[in-house]
Parts: sequence; structure tokens; C-alpha cells
Amino acid sequence: MIFKTVQIEKCLGYIIPENIFVIKNGKKIKLSKGTRINHQIKNILIDNGFKKISGFLLNKNDYDENKASDLIARSICTYKFNNLNYKNLNTGRSNIYSTKSGLFIYDAHNLMKLNNNSKIAISAIRPFSKVVQNQELITAKVIPYGIDKKLLQKNKLRLKETFKVEPFQKKNITLIQTFDKKINEKLLTKSRNVTQRRLESCGIKKIEEIIIPHKENVLCDKIQICINRNVDVILIIGPHAITHIKDVIPNAITMSGAKILRFGIPVEPGNLLLLSKFKSFNKDIYIIGMPSCAKSPKENGLDWVLWRILCNIDFKNSNLNELSVGGFIK
Repeated sequence: MIFKTVQIEKCLGYIIPENIFVIKNGKKIKLSKGTRINHQIKNILIDNGFKKISGFLLNKNDYDENKASDLIARSICTYKFNNLNYKNLNTGRSNIYSTKSGLFIYDAHNLMKLNNNSKIAISAIRPFSKVVQNQELITAKVIPYGIDKKLLQKNKLRLKETFKVEPFQKKNITLIQTFDKKINEKLLTKSRNVTQRRLESCGIKKIEEIIIPHKENVLCDKIQICINRNVDVILIIGPHAITHIKDVIPNAITMSGAKILRFGIPVEPGNLLLLSKFKSFNKDIYIIGMPSCAKSPKENGLDWVLWRILCNIDFKNSNLNELSVGGFIK
């Protein structure tokens, strides 16, 4: 792409770099920046007394900004299972949106590499954000009025493989609430309702609830019953937060045969979350000792862990460490 000042007779094909106001049929009109000069626009300019004009001219190996942004967005959305689609805005920009509700996932390092030039600017919302259908997630802007085709070809594979939305899956979930000494019906009802709404926002309409005394052997028995019934996720909340790894809830989980993966996560609120897993013959059953903040509908560490489980995203310890980036939720 070149920038040049030319005689008005030779301006066909040049791209106007800024808005120009002219008179057409007695009315003031705007020729917008980015407009490519055709015969009609050339004649308007001549009628308005233009002798010369400055503009950009694309080389034969260049895509104009709209074609380039369209191809970038199309590459991002090319895989059916990425659950993404796009709108081209004809301003050198395309916006990409989700076709399903779920978790928006991408490799931040790949995104930074895509932006390792001064010609393409791709921005996205925070990775592992919970998103709804038709929510805009990514914007792709071509900075100059045209870019070399080689630049798009160079980034084609990375564009295809960087972004996706993992949809929420239908899961069988059991909520176990334990009480100490005396049942507080009001508190139990609040915890159940908040948990139900939390899961409904992920497409899960119904959960089973079990209410039992806050005792290791009783809780262990109920966990084993749930495992034998092949539930997908067991959520446990007690009368107080889990305070140490040998507390009632972690002891009961260990007695049931499940493995504790982590006690304490780098997300606030939600630090005192316990994550466990039982390997069944056909799947992994996650068991979560919920932090006290789970009784509140506000987003917290439980949401961040639960969303990944509901999208069938497996956990490693390093994945939990990654939660610390942006893990202070205000």
C-alpha cells in the first residue's frame, strides 16, 4: 500500500484518508474516510474544484481493510465446534459473538502473538469468562486501509485455533447441606435457592438436595450413595467454612474413597474451597466443599471452578494456580 498525492484525473482506486465534505446537487454531503474513489466520486470532486487529492492505493497483494477484517473473523469462526460467529461492520472491523452459552476459552499467549504487529488489533474479553448466546466476545480491527495478504496467511492457523466457547453440559448435581446441633431452616433454604439460581444460569434446571447432620460418618455414607447413583457433581456446604484439611467435610470425602485435589484456591472471595474427585468406572465425579461465600449470589471462586466442571474442562494443579490472575473479585 502506498500513500500519494495525485492529479484528480488519476485518482481512481485511491482511498480517501479523511472525511471530505462536498456539495452534490446543492446539498452538503460527506465522503467518509476509507471510501474508495470511483467514477462518480471522481466527478463530484472535480465539480467541487479539486485539482489534486492525497490517498492510499492498494498493491495487488493487499486486502482492503473490510476484506481483511472479514477474513480474520471468518478464520476465527471457521471451526463449527468453536461456537463462534461474526458480523462484519465495513469499517475495517468485525465483531465475533458466541452462538452458545458457556465458557469463553483462549490462549492469552496466542492472542498476544496475533497482535505482534502494527496492522491487526484483536481484542477479547477475559479468558474463562462465562458468556451467553449472542454475546460479543472479540473485536478484530485492521489498522491501515489495507494489509498484505501474507500477513493473514502467516496467522491463519493461530486465528483458527485460539478462541472457542465450550458450552455448558447438562449434569446431574446433588447438593448436600449439613447442620450442626439445630437446623436453621431459613439458612438452608437460602443456600439451596442461591445454589439453584447459580446452576440455572448455566442451563441446569433441577438439583437434588440432601440435608444431614454435620458428622463425618453420616456425610461419608451420603457421598458414597451419590457416587453409586452415578451423579456428576456433589456440592457440600456445612454450617461454617472448612477451616483445615482434617475438618469434617474433607475427612468424610477422603473416607468415601475420593481424592482431594486441592484445599484453598487463589480466588477471593472463595479461598476456602475444597476440590475433590472420585474416579468412577465411566467418568470423574467432582466433589466440592463449598466456601461460605457460596451462600451469596455474587460471583466467587466457586463459580470459576464450577463453570469449568460444567463445560467438561479437566483440572490440573497449575490450572488452579492460574485462577490467581484476576482472582481478586471485587
